[in-house]
Amino acid sequence: MSEIVSASQALVPEPHKAPDSELVLCRYCDLLQQLPPLQDGEEASCQRCGHELDARQRESALRPILYALSALFMLLLTNLFPFVGMDAAGSHRDMNFLDTSAVLLDEDHPWLAVLVWLFIQAIPCFCMLAIIYLKLGMYIRLPALVQMARLLYMLKPWSMVDIFLMGLIVSFVKLLSHFDISLGMSFWAFCLFCLLHLRTFQVVDRHELWSRIAPAPQPVAGKVAGQTGLSQQLKVCSCCTALVPFDEPRCSRCGTKVRQRIPDSIQRTLALLVTATILYIPANFLPMMETVSLGESIHSTIISGIILMWQDEAYPVAIVVLLASVVIPILKIAVMFWLCYLTTLPLSERSQHGTWIYPVVDWIGRWSMVDVLVVAILAALVRFDALVGVYPGMGTFVFACVVIITMLAAMSFDPRLLWDPSPSEQMETERD
Repeated sequence: MSEIVSASQALVPEPHKAPDSELVLCRYCDLLQQLPPLQDGEEASCQRCGHELDARQRESALRPILYALSALFMLLLTNLFPFVGMDAAGSHRDMNFLDTSAVLLDEDHPWLAVLVWLFIQAIPCFCMLAIIYLKLGMYIRLPALVQMARLLYMLKPWSMVDIFLMGLIVSFVKLLSHFDISLGMSFWAFCLFCLLHLRTFQVVDRHELWSRIAPAPQPVAGKVAGQTGLSQQLKVCSCCTALVPFDEPRCSRCGTKVRQRIPDSIQRTLALLVTATILYIPANFLPMMETVSLGESIHSTIISGIILMWQDEAYPVAIVVLLASVVIPILKIAVMFWLCYLTTLPLSERSQHGTWIYPVVDWIGRWSMVDVLVVAILAALVRFDALVGVYPGMGTFVFACVVIITMLAAMSFDPRLLWDPSPSEQMETERD
């Protein structure tokens, strides 16, 4: 088990600190602190908000390369063999992994086809290749390492293979009462790909990766650990975690444009939340999918689909869909509104629960994409000509927009504002 080293152990710079120690700014609470030297298997956490600052993985270059290569091999196998087979009334159909997007493209749903292809094939594949490239760059000189790392962390939140696997399980439970389903080799290869994909990211630490790619600039003259970066004219690069003086517009390590705070963070977040709230209303009334059976068409909304699964006694799956499609979107929108409201209160009246709630909400919101992927899977799998077929409805597009917009809202919110003085307190300070 990894050892946890609190950064508070080095809040006051010591005269004989290790040569590899450095000043870091927490990306969540803006506290400047001395990062203690770490051994393999150790982690350093922020002494104020508790978020991880750095971690040292054992064999930090070799393990990610091996995990990523294994994941890519499993992804290759996933695309080579039949994924799922289904029998209905004497007819048999095999679905390949690529069919999840190819069938949607053939049925004039290009927007859903592109989303599914990006989320479960292109972006996960690129992330694994990027990690291999970056880790090899620790041993040999390779071009564009900085650009590759920037792109990796930009695309990482949009890799949704784990969500797709959950969507497969939900789809199978829906179909088992009506069809015979057989799992092909590709399905098991995909399960292994999901596990290896997640494990690869677990053994890659952002701060350590950037430290190995390029040295971190250290504008430390006169800077005191234990105070905020804002009070010492320092800001942190959201991409590579380097310290940047206020008067420098870009990070000298990765070239990213760095601001003291995300510009108009609250206004942008509120605008996106209002948009998501407005779109969520029709998303619940428009059909998510259309089932055509023997010439009869049945339209299903989010709620009607949950009720149908409950009536079929598929209680666990009904609960999963209820959480992903109803509870999580509503809860995320409500919590994000609450976080925006907290930033307007005086520091003494704020709840510090928002500091740890924000990362949870930011992470869990992507799981609402389960219902969209379920529709994509059913549309690709249930294709028996005149017997039965499943087609995406307009509600799928609207609900996908809601999920994406709420993810963008979480990305536009700056959690450091929860630790900054409120606008009224700032005005009082300026008058004094």
